[in-house]
Amino acid sequence: MRKIIAMFLTALMALSLCAFGAASAESTEVGTPRSETLIVECQSAASSTAGQFNPYMQGTQNGFGIHQLLWSHLWEMDTVKGEQFGDLAESMPVSNEDFTEHIVTLRQGIKWSDGEDFTADDVVYTVNMILTNTGIAQNAYYNTVFASVEKVDDYTVKFVTKESFPRLSQKFGVTIWGNDLRIMPEHIYSKLDDPSQFQNSEPVVTGPYTVKEYDSLGNWILYERREDWQNSDVGVITGVEPQAKYILFKYLGDDTTRQMAMMSNQVDILCEVTPEALEVMTSANDKIACWYPDYPYATFDDPCSKGIAFEMAKAPFSSKYFRWGVALAMNFDEISMNIFEGAGRASVLPILTATTAIQELYYKPIEQWLKDFELVLDDGTSFNPWDPDYKDRMAEKLSASGYDIPTDPIEREAMFGIGCWKYAPDVAEKLFVMAGLEKKDDGWYYEGQPFTFELTYLAETEAQAGRGTLAAYDQLIKFGFNCTISSVNSATWTTNDQTGNFELGGYWPTGGITKDIYSQINGWANDLIVPLGEIGSGQGSRWDNQQATDIIHELATLSPDDPKAYELGIEFLKVATEDLPFIGFHSGTKYVPTNSTYWENYPSSENAYNGPWWWWSCFKFIVPYITPVQ
Repeated sequence: MRKIIAMFLTALMALSLCAFGAASAESTEVGTPRSETLIVECQSAASSTAGQFNPYMQGTQNGFGIHQLLWSHLWEMDTVKGEQFGDLAESMPVSNEDFTEHIVTLRQGIKWSDGEDFTADDVVYTVNMILTNTGIAQNAYYNTVFASVEKVDDYTVKFVTKESFPRLSQKFGVTIWGNDLRIMPEHIYSKLDDPSQFQNSEPVVTGPYTVKEYDSLGNWILYERREDWQNSDVGVITGVEPQAKYILFKYLGDDTTRQMAMMSNQVDILCEVTPEALEVMTSANDKIACWYPDYPYATFDDPCSKGIAFEMAKAPFSSKYFRWGVALAMNFDEISMNIFEGAGRASVLPILTATTAIQELYYKPIEQWLKDFELVLDDGTSFNPWDPDYKDRMAEKLSASGYDIPTDPIEREAMFGIGCWKYAPDVAEKLFVMAGLEKKDDGWYYEGQPFTFELTYLAETEAQAGRGTLAAYDQLIKFGFNCTISSVNSATWTTNDQTGNFELGGYWPTGGITKDIYSQINGWANDLIVPLGEIGSGQGSRWDNQQATDIIHELATLSPDDPKAYELGIEFLKVATEDLPFIGFHSGTKYVPTNSTYWENYPSSENAYNGPWWWWSCFKFIVPYITPVQ
């Protein structure tokens, strides 16, 4: 059936050229030479703030190429090594003994796109702008951290924090997607009455591209390589000229339109698609590829595991016995097949995602602990919930379906993870009773009333998370719960998470890409919990665990390089696993296709100089290595 669909879509390619308004194979719809223009899908919808490039003005859609190409951070992320490196800063901060004073040396030679030198004045101005302007979203948090920031000399800045703050680069530099400290040009912003109200439609930047043109309806932005690209941060750091003279970031529309654009060579890089869509596209156009050339095609290293989150300020979801009951009431093998037909690395431990780095650093070191871990039941028995055989079952199942699956145990672990939670509905029943539920002939009751709950997921995006929530719903219905499921739009979804207006949801409050995990877990401290209906600075799930909070607070006082910090990270993962505030399914599984008709040398499993993170700020460090097809 999929081959028939692919043939049909191939036949429609010519029609799609008209639909997209492409003038010819030699030029783009915006009039630039196609051979000089890299076309990238925008992850978000069309912009409602066209022409707005100020990251400190409300509504700016930074993911529309803005934070990928224009603005720079003090520290960026090497996603292959899992390490930060200096971007505008030349190196990591040098702190005093109690981590209250931090000297940052800036990188020399970088110029703004109008020719002005980038200096300490820009950094000091930007931080003070945030500290003094309540119209900037980061204002309140920055005022809890910084006592002062001052210029030492043209390329040295001194940050003074109100308390010990050992993780300046992690909190104010990039570790995953980006960071909200983007340095602005002092010689322009200091002349404004209110920088938070400055649209900045002709931005002066430190990145390698400037804005050439944009659609007034918000559908696209055309970026042009700086003539003095060598003076940008990317130019100074890499010395490599970006080959694309133009980069067109574009909103493509619905899934069918996206597929048609890719198959007809009107886009070079797509964001996330489903495996079914990928199969259709690759069947129709042999220039389209993914991270792996064969199964599983997708990368499993996006550091946001998808699964089921609980609103733990509400009973009975506040009970760890209820959460463990949910884990054991679901058949993970069936869930995995229902999401992406078995493709994905199991990431069932809470909060930390099983990226390659985190699996090696945190999952594998506690394998024996997982094998020994037991849930103590009210009837005096105990039960070990860990299932280390998932990878072999999935490998055998997919091999029988014709996929080439490795037989080497290490390769299987890399593909399917180290294990999952057992399917044990009989134990789940006992755990639900321990959580205060009662099973009667007509279903489950709580506090004398029929018990029902709702699962929610994000509509029309994040296919992995949505499918996972639907699969969990099916499992819980099969178990015997009277539950409902609904989808909500993006704005409602985010607000519901922050205010706690959900019960079980397909959220992903997870991450982890570096050995030091403090920046990932600090929001789970219970002193950040606010009442339901309010928005706080901590996690919306409102997990109240004092042991975990004590670990977080102790970690805050330690250098990331202190061996004890890693030991506490391991201990935190054990505490979280025992309490299970989140049930993970898989690590972030991303099918992110590229088209090599016009451009090649994209990051891939065979050419892993970076990850396929077009929507992260590190994209500007990928662009120099994407080359035109000769």
